[in-house]
Amino acid sequence: MTRVDPITRQVIRNALRAAAGEMQASLVKTAHNPLLYEVQDFGMVLTNRFGELIAEGSGLPGFLACLPPTIKSGRSVIGAENFRDGDVVLTNEPDDTGTHISDTVLYTPVFYRGELVAFAAVMAHWADIGGITPSGWCPYSTSLHQEGMIFSHNKLFDGGDLNRELLRFILRNVRFPGLVEGDLNAKIACCRTGAARYLALCERYGAELVEEAMLEAFALAERRMRAEIRAIPDGTYRAEGALDHDGVVLERPRSVAVAVTVEGEELTVDWNGTSEVAKGPVNHPLVGTAALCATVLKSLTTPDDATNEGHLRPLVVKAPPDTLVSARYPAPCDSYGYAAELIIHLVIKALAQAVPERCPAATYQMAAFNLVRDDPRFGRPFIYGEPLDGGGGAFPHDDGPSGIMFLGNGDAPNTPVEIVEARYPVLVTRYTFNPEHRGVGRFRGGYGVIRDYRILEDHIYLQTSTENNRHPMWGLEGGGDAGETVVVINEGTPRQVTLDDRVTDFGPFGPGDTISFRTANGGGWGSPEDRDIAKIAQDVRNGLLTVEAAHRLYRVDRGELERELERLHGPGRKGFS
Repeated sequence: MTRVDPITRQVIRNALRAAAGEMQASLVKTAHNPLLYEVQDFGMVLTNRFGELIAEGSGLPGFLACLPPTIKSGRSVIGAENFRDGDVVLTNEPDDTGTHISDTVLYTPVFYRGELVAFAAVMAHWADIGGITPSGWCPYSTSLHQEGMIFSHNKLFDGGDLNRELLRFILRNVRFPGLVEGDLNAKIACCRTGAARYLALCERYGAELVEEAMLEAFALAERRMRAEIRAIPDGTYRAEGALDHDGVVLERPRSVAVAVTVEGEELTVDWNGTSEVAKGPVNHPLVGTAALCATVLKSLTTPDDATNEGHLRPLVVKAPPDTLVSARYPAPCDSYGYAAELIIHLVIKALAQAVPERCPAATYQMAAFNLVRDDPRFGRPFIYGEPLDGGGGAFPHDDGPSGIMFLGNGDAPNTPVEIVEARYPVLVTRYTFNPEHRGVGRFRGGYGVIRDYRILEDHIYLQTSTENNRHPMWGLEGGGDAGETVVVINEGTPRQVTLDDRVTDFGPFGPGDTISFRTANGGGWGSPEDRDIAKIAQDVRNGLLTVEAAHRLYRVDRGELERELERLHGPGRKGFS
């Protein structure tokens, strides 16, 4: 019989959730890189002593689900009996952490009265990890060892004592040591905040009661998730997609295939049929693949329920070894994020055959960039990088959102223009929606963005991250695809260049050079000819669609559209040219 009454259980569960939220606030307020304190390229969790998820902050979904397996791996590598109060551990091996080595994990064991009771953990992208390209995302690496420093559950603090040799080694092997050390300290503060809040609960209720309350919460979450899966029709649902190339073998697409089987109250995701591990760095570790599958299942079934270990128990994820989505050491993984987006959307595409009313079309594929100057002979070294917003996939009941972050990033914010211009030698000259006519449908995909920069100083280089321009992300139920992301250099001059693939060390750029990023829309849902004319007129009124394009894409009658526009604007005002 339980010793935890329902009220106390919920108080403890929500207190732990609040503690994870406070971990997030601590990181945001102390980080040095805008990629963390603005874009929030991180995830943080609390686990019990076994590495089972008890609470998570509001971070990137894929990161959050990767952290508990990382802790479990650390228990295996270090040994639960060898953790000490005051330890701070670093790791970034993709086989453990599920992403690439730039997303370094830091975790601390939590001790109460001499006993290990929990872990606090954070994963966040470092400004640099010492690989071929600053900040990672190398488009052409062929081995993990080319991508930077590898940490394997190394103690930065051992029982509270700083390993100064390890810290000096790290800072000597990165291009931007001030940023890296500042963010490293912020991550330590983040974990210590979570540990302090967990210990406060132990002082109030006792460590055994806190643990028992969460074990009961696991059981409740598992029962609810199994009930949700039972409501999905039994069957096997399949989907396939492809990456344009792996960054090294440019002429060969890489296929990804999934079969989602619902059987009673269990859901199995099988990636058999996916291409073998790639030579280039687009590979994705199985830990991360499983984390993304869990993210999709949770979002389509119990999105409002605070996530814990119990939600993940009815899910089985499997793949043959050494495929694109089950890569192992020493496979390069630096550009893992393209496969991550494909993984998410293929699971959704498969489940759309079973529960179409829940499943949106695909968002735009990941797009990001770095502007870098790392040679102090030409000016102050800096790195400015962030993911770019784009269009969200249309829903079965509404248009997709515009100007969001790609789905795997959980709609992380962008860096505000004021921060960009204050910190870096660039001006943002335009930031608006990209009215590319893709992603049409009964409900259209959201619009991508146009973000233009003017360079103010010398010797600055560009790196871009793009994918699925040759194989665009898709619509559903007859909706149009998402289109492509392009970068236009020095538009309208004799030196204009248009990039539709990823590059690194592109430049150098100098004062007056311009860069225009133009991201794709989201995919559409349903036939374009079924679109409500009021929605078409609204897009025309907002300058996102011309009358000619409306007629061509949606087969709308011009006279009917003019009458709808007059209704929107009032008599005598048509509002379009």
